[in-house]
Amino acid sequence: MSRRQAPPAQDPAGGAWDPLRDLITLKERLNRLFENVMRKGDFGEGEPGGWTPLADLSEDDESYRLTVELPGVRREDINIRLEAGVLSLEGHRPSDEDSRRAGHLRVERSHGPFARSFHLPGPVDEGGIRARFGTGLLEVVLPKAPRAPSGPVRIRVA
Repeated sequence: MSRRQAPPAQDPAGGAWDPLRDLITLKERLNRLFENVMRKGDFGEGEPGGWTPLADLSEDDESYRLTVELPGVRREDINIRLEAGVLSLEGHRPSDEDSRRAGHLRVERSHGPFARSFHLPGPVDEGGIRARFGTGLLEVVLPKAPRAPSGPVRIRVA
C-alpha cells in the first residue's frame, strides 16, 4: 500500500506557501492595530492616522495650567473651549506631503485631527483664562474661581 504525497501548499498568488512570511504579515497588522488603539484610545472610530498630543495638567494655589505639545500645528488650527468644568482641545496637524514624495523610506510622524478633554477639579474664572502658543507648545492658564462658570467659554489663543 503506497501513500500519495500531497502537493506542496500554495498561496493565493500561486507561489509556495511560506508560513514565516504569513506570520510576519500578521505581526505587522497587529502592531498597526495596537498602535492605533494606543494613539487614539479606541478601535478605529474617527479618521485613521489621527494622533494624540502629549499634555501636562498641573495645579497650584491660584490656577490650573495645561501644557500641550503641538509641533507642526498652526495657531489657527487650534480650538479650545471650556464647558461644565471640562477643557476641550481640538485641532489638526497637516501632513507633510513633501516628505512623502521626497523618497523617505519611513515616515513615523503622525498627522491629522486630534481632540483631548481635561476635567478640571474646580471652578475657573472665565475672564482670566490665558492661552499662549509658541515653539510647538500650547500653554493654557485657568485661574481658579469661587463659583462655577455660567456657560460655554471659547478661549482665544495668543
